[in-house]
Amino acid sequence: MEWQDEGIILHTKSLGERKQIVSLFTLSHGRCAGVFQSTQKSKGWVQCGGKVNARWGARLENHIGYWALESLGSNTAYLLDSPGPLSALLSAATLCQLALPERHAYPQLYERFQSLLRALVLPSWARFYVFFELTLLSELGYGLDLEACAVTGSNANLVAVSPRTGRAVCESVAKPYEGRLLPLPVFIGEKTEENVPNDEEILDALRLSGYFLERYVLGRTLPSARMRLLQRFTTMRKCA
Repeated sequence: MEWQDEGIILHTKSLGERKQIVSLFTLSHGRCAGVFQSTQKSKGWVQCGGKVNARWGARLENHIGYWALESLGSNTAYLLDSPGPLSALLSAATLCQLALPERHAYPQLYERFQSLLRALVLPSWARFYVFFELTLLSELGYGLDLEACAVTGSNANLVAVSPRTGRAVCESVAKPYEGRLLPLPVFIGEKTEENVPNDEEILDALRLSGYFLERYVLGRTLPSARMRLLQRFTTMRKCA
C-alpha cells in the first residue's frame, strides 16, 4: 500500500550508514515512522521540525514501510542560536513522539504545531507553546475546562484549576483551597494574541499543562526535553 501526505519531522534514528528511521507527524495520517535512504544533501534538512512532502509505502499496512521525502524548504538550523525556541521545538516534537498513537490523524493539533513553528521567531513563542500543550491534552481526551467556574458558573476572575477535575474555579472559590489548586495564568483565557506573557505566567502555565500530561497522558515523568524547557523559565524566575 502507499499514501502521500505532508508532515513535520519529529525524530530520526540512524539505521546503518545510509539509512534512517524517520518519524513524522503528518496531517492526514498522524504519527508514522518509516525507513528513509539518506543522502549527503538530505542531511541538511532531515532534522527535527523540518516540514516535508512525504510518500509512504509498504507491502502491508502494519509494516514499518519506506519514506520518499521532499523538503518544503523549512529549516530549523537558525534555532541553534535561540535556546528558548529550540527547547520548545524539541519538547513539542518529543511529546508528540511519546504521546500520539501511531497513524491516528489529529488535524487540529497538526495546525497548532505549525502555528508554533511559525511563532518560534516571535517574542511570544512561549505563549504559542503553551497552547500547543493545551491542544495536545484536548486532542487526547484530557482537555481542561477553563471557560467558567466549576462551582459558580461565572467566567470572571478565574484564577485556579482543580488538579482532580481539570476545571477552573474563580477567586472566591479558590481562596479556601490556596496551595491545593494549580494557578491559572490570565493570558490563557484572553482572546487576543497580542499580549506577551511574562516568565512567571509561562512557568505557571507549563506547570499546569505538565501536571496533566505527566499523570494522565504519559503516566510517567515528563521527558528531559520538556523538563529543560521548564527549567529555563524556573531559572529566569529565580534571577528576576
